[in-house]
Amino acid sequence: MKSSLLGQQAQACLMGLKHSVTEILLSLPGDIEQPRDVYKTLGIDRMIGWNIFKLHEVEDCFLSVRHIPRKSAFKGFLRAADKKGTPEKLLLEAEKHFLIFEDLVELHAGDRPSMEMMLLAYSEEGTSQASLDHRKLAFTGNRFLYGLEAKTRLTISLFEPTDLPNKWKLILLKGSFGLRRNRPDIPWFYVHPRVFTEFEGSPHAPDSEPLIKTSSDSTLPYYTDFCNCSLPGITSKGGFVESVEEIFPVETGNAGLMDLVFAEVLSLDNFIMNEDSSTSAKVITPCQLAVLDTIIPTSYVENLNFLPRIVSSILEESDTYNENLISIAESILPVTPGFEIKPTVEQNSLNGVENYNEIVQDIFKLRDLNPLNYTTIRIFLQFPVIPSNLDITWKPSEN
Repeated sequence: MKSSLLGQQAQACLMGLKHSVTEILLSLPGDIEQPRDVYKTLGIDRMIGWNIFKLHEVEDCFLSVRHIPRKSAFKGFLRAADKKGTPEKLLLEAEKHFLIFEDLVELHAGDRPSMEMMLLAYSEEGTSQASLDHRKLAFTGNRFLYGLEAKTRLTISLFEPTDLPNKWKLILLKGSFGLRRNRPDIPWFYVHPRVFTEFEGSPHAPDSEPLIKTSSDSTLPYYTDFCNCSLPGITSKGGFVESVEEIFPVETGNAGLMDLVFAEVLSLDNFIMNEDSSTSAKVITPCQLAVLDTIIPTSYVENLNFLPRIVSSILEESDTYNENLISIAESILPVTPGFEIKPTVEQNSLNGVENYNEIVQDIFKLRDLNPLNYTTIRIFLQFPVIPSNLDITWKPSEN
């Protein structure tokens, strides 16, 4: 990556600027060991002094771009250093590299924020932090554009074996917790489960039934024990999507805060756990945290490897099994999710879902299953890009 023109030019410029700033700090009277030593010694603004010290301290030159002061502030730093007796040669060298940096900004980006975004992509640590920062910005915009937001979006996929090795039951829970409306009269969608196989180019809908039978006329599989709101109905239908009517009948904002949870039981035929498989959760609601918990019998987990992935919506659903395209999509959306595997009885909490443990216990009770025999594989991500898929792929262990 650093072989690109921008990478080469920026690396040389930033390393030169860092070195010259360090030389100036070393020329100052007294020991410069922390940010306050800079602004107290020079008598400059506290934040400018902090950034100057960080510019000197940060080892990764591409990360240092976040600490380069604006032109007037940097010139003020040079004037203050001049008054403290810093040799003119060092001041001129620092000014030269700073002006080169300003020229690079104009040439490659046009403004500082864009330049910072571009250069942070050359740093592994910088890319991770920039990704989170910009996902937060996207969340801020999308919460208005979509009109909805949730604190936590949770999907639980519990694989329940049957008497036949190629037939399974999948208990699927989809819940939005801390859900609120930000604009009035916002409808939303319920996306029905879909199953893909390696040999079929299009998804199909498995046989399913609600986990909880209710007297409601709604065809949606509400998990009523964990919904704390009036249940919306359906206004229109598509192939795999149904449009939900007004889901906040009274208030916007936190006055209408709610948990909306669905759960159903799917029949999976011709499904072999120990062959290449995956389960995904599509994220279409702006949320602060998205989580996919895949719960599998421990006896199977011990013989499988698991890979967490974030797959962006640039892929068509029929490309699910095309590893080359998935790799390209992952490189375009450089987001590394959190990942952990625990015995199900130990995976008993989730930020934003106060009754998570009660939900899991209730599912196991309703299905007459023993959680001691299961393991939970969790993939999670703060402020996910929407729409995208959280994805856990598993395959036989090579050991």
